[in-house]
Amino acid sequence: MKGLVNKKRLRRCALYGGSFDPVHRAHLQVARYALEQAQLDRVVFIPAAQSPLKAHAPLTDAAVRLQMLSLALQGEARFELDESEVERGGLSYTIDTVRHFSAGHPDTELYWIVGADQFEQLDRWYQIEELAERVTFLVLARAGSHLDSPAMIPNLRYQMIKAPLMGDSSSEIRQRCREGRSLQGLLPDAVQAFISEQELYSNLQ
Repeated sequence: MKGLVNKKRLRRCALYGGSFDPVHRAHLQVARYALEQAQLDRVVFIPAAQSPLKAHAPLTDAAVRLQMLSLALQGEARFELDESEVERGGLSYTIDTVRHFSAGHPDTELYWIVGADQFEQLDRWYQIEELAERVTFLVLARAGSHLDSPAMIPNLRYQMIKAPLMGDSSSEIRQRCREGRSLQGLLPDAVQAFISEQELYSNLQ
C-alpha cells in the first residue's frame, strides 16, 4: 500500500422515471440490467406527477402508485423509491429532478434510464443541454431494433443497455384488468395482490 493514494469512488446511481401505472416485472428487470451493465451502486425509481411529453396524467392517484412501487421494491437492496416529483406536483421536468438529486448527493455520478423511443426524442426535452452535462443516459436497446441518435446535443453521453425483448407494458396490464384476464407473471406478487384487493383499473373506460 506504500505510496498509494486512497481515493473514494463516486457512487454511481441511475434515476428511473416514469408513471409506473402500474409498476411491473419488466420495469424491475430493466433496472437489474442497468445495475449490472453500467456497474451501478443503486437505481432510484421516481414516479412522475405528470410527464410533459404525455397527453394525459397518470390514471391512478400518486399515493396508490407510490404504494405499488413500495411493494415492488421490498427486498431489493439496491433499489430505492424517491417521491420528489410527486411531492413537487405539476409537470415533472427531468432537469428539475436531476438538480434536486444532485444538490442532495453531490458525490454521486448520475445516470438516467430511458427507452430507445424516449432517447430519440431527447431534443424535445426541457433544457436538454444542461441535462446532458449532468447525466449519462442509459438507453434500453430492444433486441433487433435500430436506434436513431437524437439531433445534435452538446456533451451528450450515453450507454446502451442490452436486454431481451420484453412485451410487458402498463397499458397492457390495465387492459387485462378491464377484461378480467390473468396478470400471472406480469407483476411482482405483492403488487398483483394489491391491485386485486383494491380492484384497480377494472372500471376504467
